[in-house]
Amino acid sequence: MAKVCGNCSGKFEVTDGDRAFYERIGVPEPVKCPRCRLVRRLAERNAKTLYTRKCDFSGKTIISQYRPDVPFPVYEQNIWWGDDWDPMEYGRDYNFERGFFEQFEELRNSVPHMSLLVTGGTLENSEYVNCAGYVKNCYLIGEADYDEDCYYSNRVFHSKNVVDCSTSYDNEFCYECIECMNCQRLFYSQDSKNCHDSYFLMNCAGCQDCIGCINQRHKKYMIFNKQYPKEEYEAHKAAFELDTNEGVKRLRQQTEDFFKTQVHRDVFEEQNQNCIGDHLYNSKNSSYCFDCKDLEDCKYCVRLFGGIKDCMDYSSWGDKAELIYHSVSCGDNAFNLKFCIHCFGNVTNLEYCYHVVRSSDCFGCVGLKRKKFCIFNKQYSEEEYYVLKDKIIEHMKITGEYGKFHPKGFCAHGYNVTLAMDEFPLSKEEATAEGYKWSESVVGEGGGDLVCECGKSFKLIPQEMAFYERLGIPRPEKCQLCRHKARQKNRNPVELWERDCGRCGEKMMSSVGTDRPEIVYCKQCYLAEVY
Repeated sequence: MAKVCGNCSGKFEVTDGDRAFYERIGVPEPVKCPRCRLVRRLAERNAKTLYTRKCDFSGKTIISQYRPDVPFPVYEQNIWWGDDWDPMEYGRDYNFERGFFEQFEELRNSVPHMSLLVTGGTLENSEYVNCAGYVKNCYLIGEADYDEDCYYSNRVFHSKNVVDCSTSYDNEFCYECIECMNCQRLFYSQDSKNCHDSYFLMNCAGCQDCIGCINQRHKKYMIFNKQYPKEEYEAHKAAFELDTNEGVKRLRQQTEDFFKTQVHRDVFEEQNQNCIGDHLYNSKNSSYCFDCKDLEDCKYCVRLFGGIKDCMDYSSWGDKAELIYHSVSCGDNAFNLKFCIHCFGNVTNLEYCYHVVRSSDCFGCVGLKRKKFCIFNKQYSEEEYYVLKDKIIEHMKITGEYGKFHPKGFCAHGYNVTLAMDEFPLSKEEATAEGYKWSESVVGEGGGDLVCECGKSFKLIPQEMAFYERLGIPRPEKCQLCRHKARQKNRNPVELWERDCGRCGEKMMSSVGTDRPEIVYCKQCYLAEVY
């Protein structure tokens, strides 16, 4: 029997498999649909917008993911990770005369926050990054791990020398690429792998020296899917004037028009077994998952990578995580987390925790480091901890709070600077009507001699100027946020629709909406067409 979402009033299903998972981890069935649950989690994640503010400990001017007017203290990274303050000093007793969420927000607003969500001790010459770890010489990248010399990009992993890329795995010297893997010197391309020295590719593999091609495999010297001799290819390439913005704009329009006439895939997935989703790779028994790699037995997961097992309603990060439920921005060796935000670094058995690192067996805690058996930042014995935790959960069931994610008003960021805006854009009026905050101005967008079409000024840093010169590509004319928005518009939504295959007519699930004009084939028909 279908359930009705308590937020959007839409209908959604809870399967027997879902119920078995909820019973296993001891939580009630959700009262909101998967889409509304995802939007709420994404609204906790600001990965690309940074602010200038004062450290509330040292008074030093710092870079932070938090605006200067947030209600809680913010400490610069070395202080937050250091021993000059103790989060246990903010501990308090749980009041059974009041609701959990009200008390938890008061605790959250009193405890100092780390200025940036980064893995301490793993950044080298990378002060202007967020939601990142294990990076070197990087600037304005977010949701990134194991990268070097990368700029103005989001979701980049194991990449080097990439600029203005989104969802980049193992790439080098790439520019304006989306969902590409194992590529070198690839430009203005999307959903391609193992390609190099090419421009404006879509869903190509193993291609070299190609321009404006789609659905090609292991080809060379092709333009708009037509084969050319090497000398003729080089002549056409020179005529495109790809070292100028005017030439790039002309070719971009030609490419977009050509791609509209070609066949498109239903979803992008590879090396999966029994999976449903889009941009899902190397996964098994996972459904309704998007932008993920290396999942097993997961459902409703988004933006995860690196050894994820047995998780549901989990978004952003990963990197060895298991048994995570309705949590966001958690990872780096995480096990058995429920309703958690920004918890990472060998964390185990956490529930309703926020900014807790390298800790285990904590409930309703904020900002703890290397702690165990704590509730509301107070220390308990193991026996005391479990007795009080069970008592609080029973109280939350009575108040109707247990099993629900934190209320919308809890969000520290304006909706418009979060991942929710990327995936589910809303106007200010729509967002505030939904109960979310809004950031009127974004500090750090301006500064520089260049002016974007949006009216904001921006600058080019020496590292990126050297990158453009080395690769013979023109300098950008838009600010980094407008470039990010343009990339985002080229990606399919994190949703699936049922539609007919454009060749065999069979029903299929696709991330291409039924209102779009593309010719879309099911997997079998697409492979038959391409190969």
